[in-house]
Amino acid sequence: MDSKNHSNQRSALLLGGGGARAAYQVGVLKAIAEILPEGCHNPFPIICGTSAGSINTVALASNASNFHQGVDRIIQVWSNFELHHVFYADAKNLLKRISHWAWANLGPGNRHNGPGSILDNRPLRELLGKYIDFSNIDKSIEDGELHAYCLTACSYTSGESTTFYDGSPSIENWNRTHREGLREKMSIDHLMASSAIPVLFPSVNLGDEHFGDGSMRQTSPISPALHLGADKILIIGLRMEKELGLPEPPRYRPSLGQISGYVLDTLFLNSLHSDIERMERMNRTLIEAQSGNPEKLKVIEYLVISPSKDIANIAMKHFLELPKSFRIALKFLGMAKANSRRLISYLMFTKTFCQELIDLGYEDAMAEKQQLIDFLER
Repeated sequence: MDSKNHSNQRSALLLGGGGARAAYQVGVLKAIAEILPEGCHNPFPIICGTSAGSINTVALASNASNFHQGVDRIIQVWSNFELHHVFYADAKNLLKRISHWAWANLGPGNRHNGPGSILDNRPLRELLGKYIDFSNIDKSIEDGELHAYCLTACSYTSGESTTFYDGSPSIENWNRTHREGLREKMSIDHLMASSAIPVLFPSVNLGDEHFGDGSMRQTSPISPALHLGADKILIIGLRMEKELGLPEPPRYRPSLGQISGYVLDTLFLNSLHSDIERMERMNRTLIEAQSGNPEKLKVIEYLVISPSKDIANIAMKHFLELPKSFRIALKFLGMAKANSRRLISYLMFTKTFCQELIDLGYEDAMAEKQQLIDFLER
């Protein structure tokens, strides 16, 4: 494969949210880097990220001139992740944070004076500040190595799903029902806003509005890539295409942990698969119609790489690697190991769990190696 992308089509990379599950994306990127020649430019002129996927998006965008270097830096971070790199997980800070949050929001305290979330994720801000250089992204856009990149967040003020983007001057803002695209020079604040899981992490003030995790109200995750000019899209999913077997009949009513896990599944995963189905229907309609205006309507090529194993089950294998203080805090909140595997998989920022997901992503991508080669070369 040549070091430059000779395709006449503009490729986009779509990286969704999923907390610690986003380590799977790193494994897929590792496989792509292995397929491509050393030192090549970024094969994805458009990179779109939401929630934890926004972190990988910005890391790639800031290394658009050298794709392998960007992937190596991402692997370095995710392979060494520990819970304390994301939020304060020691007993003292957890007890203090949770008690203050409960007093302010559930007790007689003033919620405006209490913490804005159950967990304090300032360590993540410090970590990102060490690894992300937004000036590199600006240079890559100026040099034409990056057509556009975007991060999606949800406004708690207006309720709109807002996609912040930067890129080619030819791209225009868009406004659709409950979603909009705004050109903006981005910072760590935009990253923290996009990845601020509701209730768990605090909202972030951007301008005159408070923003949280971009997966909220993101009814059309593929839309930003199309607005930025994508002709084809590589989508890295974070759940199995189809779960095998039937679930066992429940013996008891759902626990808080189970409900929270399903809520996060809905936020991070369900809308993407629904949007893929809509795109498939539109593509079939366009192909069958054999008419219309080809300048305005086009078939969007896409490729999905998704886990071949249930990530929630993998998380259970690593449960005891979580700090004891954090496990006690989960139990205090009604989120025990046995009934909270989905929720825990989003918070399992441990070295061995992330490494296993990286390995899984790599294996799944290499299983689709020829499809990836065809996608990248077309």
